[in-house]
Amino acid sequence: MFQPVLQGQPKVTPSAGRVAQNLSALRVRPDHPSRAHRPAASGQTVDATSSNGAVVAPAPTEPQELQDPSPAPGTRRASPRINVIKGTRWEKGIPPVMGAHLMASGSVAPISVSKGAGQGITPHMFLYPEKEITNTSILQYGNGDSGAAGLAEIVQSAAADAIEKKGSFTLVISGGSMIKALAQLAADSTASDFSKWHVAWADERNVALSNPDSNFKGADEAFLQKAGIPAQQTYALKEGLPVDETAKEYEGQLLRISQQVLPRNSAGFPVFDLVLLGIGPDGHVASLFPNRSQTAARKGWVLPVSDSPKPPSERITLTLPVINAAKEVGIVAFGDGKAEIVQRVLEVQALPGSLPAQLVRPDEGKLYWLLDAGSAGNLRSGKWEDAKAFPRST
Repeated sequence: MFQPVLQGQPKVTPSAGRVAQNLSALRVRPDHPSRAHRPAASGQTVDATSSNGAVVAPAPTEPQELQDPSPAPGTRRASPRINVIKGTRWEKGIPPVMGAHLMASGSVAPISVSKGAGQGITPHMFLYPEKEITNTSILQYGNGDSGAAGLAEIVQSAAADAIEKKGSFTLVISGGSMIKALAQLAADSTASDFSKWHVAWADERNVALSNPDSNFKGADEAFLQKAGIPAQQTYALKEGLPVDETAKEYEGQLLRISQQVLPRNSAGFPVFDLVLLGIGPDGHVASLFPNRSQTAARKGWVLPVSDSPKPPSERITLTLPVINAAKEVGIVAFGDGKAEIVQRVLEVQALPGSLPAQLVRPDEGKLYWLLDAGSAGNLRSGKWEDAKAFPRST
């Protein structure tokens, strides 16, 4: 697997074929939850207490309870809370405690009262991804400076390819360490034909463009002006609007970009040439936070966020379908402070929605993780091919 890289040179896991082409081979598979958490097929129920989540015989129309008031001598009366599933090995009731059904506190996990997917309860708003990750590269650099240089090379390459093929380059950014990489490009007037660049934001704070919290302000000062990208090709928020209107207005800006510059995919989502994302300590990307409705959205290009857990509270964000429609997506995480979340996202199997970065899965494009020695410090990549170790459940 990939080893620490010296002297700032990027390294992909040794056989760029297996890891870069198929991350699933590394057992890093957030798309394959444990079977115990998968929804049952129509007409079936999943034995929620079985350690392997085996599908059992069709459940009765309504859950039933054991009614025997007089258990045989030497046996315990079954709990009235226990579901009875006829025609299975659990005809006398499902044991209330089995396998992983003791919580960390030692308490018994609550018994589910679900009658089936979408029946009588609010269905979980997140879906398990159906598609394998097939084109992912994990690049590790010696430090943040060499990582920024490596990121600049990726941006430069993507720009050259897009300009050659369609005469323009569309880039989506946030803030953070990626601005440093872009500033390196701006310092070199021969790096790219910046007049053909179009720059949008993965997320943005609903503040004045002169506000220090504005992603646009930081990018404009460090990169946009120096590179000479035409102002009409940098898509900033309109100031002074309520956040709901800000999101609608921003989506309108993107919709008005010609399809020659910003093509659409078969589902009608824009296909940006390159989307660059940071990652927060809770696993959020853009302003798609854990277990939020915006993160689960399957429609729309831009959504408002009125109660961000990270200030300022009002933001706009691209949706996951837009991010996943891009030709290339880069998740940029440099520094020791990112080590814990990088390890969790890449090595810990999570329920969908709880770690939004795990839902970044380009439909047809490439996904890059750009790390340095600090952010990759907690990874156990040498064990990624150990079937006993991955996917993990803790």
